Amino acid sequence: MIKHIFTDMDKTLLNDKGQINPKTVDYLRKIDLPLTLVTARAPKEMQFAIDDLRLKGEQIAFNGGLIFLPRKDGNEVIFSNPLQAESARRVIEKIQDKYEGVSVSWYTKDEWYAQQEDDGTRYETSITNIKPTLKKYDEIDYTEPIYKIMIVGTNMKNFDKVVNIIRDMNLEGVSANHSNYNYFEITNKVAVKSFGIEYIKQRDSLEKEELLAFGDGENDLKMFETVGTSVAMGNANDKVKSVATYTTLSNEEDGIVHGMKYVVNDLL
Repeated sequence: MIKHIFTDMDKTLLNDKGQINPKTVDYLRKIDLPLTLVTARAPKEMQFAIDDLRLKGEQIAFNGGLIFLPRKDGNEVIFSNPLQAESARRVIEKIQDKYEGVSVSWYTKDEWYAQQEDDGTRYETSITNIKPTLKKYDEIDYTEPIYKIMIVGTNMKNFDKVVNIIRDMNLEGVSANHSNYNYFEITNKVAVKSFGIEYIKQRDSLEKEELLAFGDGENDLKMFETVGTSVAMGNANDKVKSVATYTTLSNEEDGIVHGMKYVVNDLL
């Protein structure tokens, strides 16, 4: 029997416009099971979904870098795993805006920063409806915890070059993964989606078989390993589909609803 549901946001819970389809909202509001968002997004980028779905329990941001309880007067931090300051500094100083068509930005707990608006930040804004706060690289205060560095590519040749540069840096305590084909995100090594799920699993004395997860990207694979039943979206790549328990319809087709109703209904 499923006792807790976890879901990725972008390209999973959200449609291609970055919204939750009304049918999915209505269905998930009626499900009498706790639901946790597990996403690379920052808390402020999650808030609309938390409100739409009326979520009360712990939520997982920055791929597990931050676990928090949503509160009207400010989120209550449960666990915090930011990047090591030196690792964040090395990545940002190494890449900066040296490569055309490669956007570099970074996140603290409450803010999204970039040195300038560019095609990458504008694309992200089109998805999240949030604009970055502009800050010059030499003004960064590395004593303020940075939870994620985000690299977005519009020039894929340069983007692939930057990804290889970062991988070759062999940074200590860092997890660096694609969340989409043109997104590369850098977080603390322990900031993987399985971290937050394990916290909830142990706290509530749940068995692996009682956990269900939906996802579409390679950064969801750790999440899939941690739950008993994993469901890949129809728009997921072949690697993700190959390891999932089931494959459902796409994010545009209310794949979560389809998965809950027709794929794993016998487990609920």
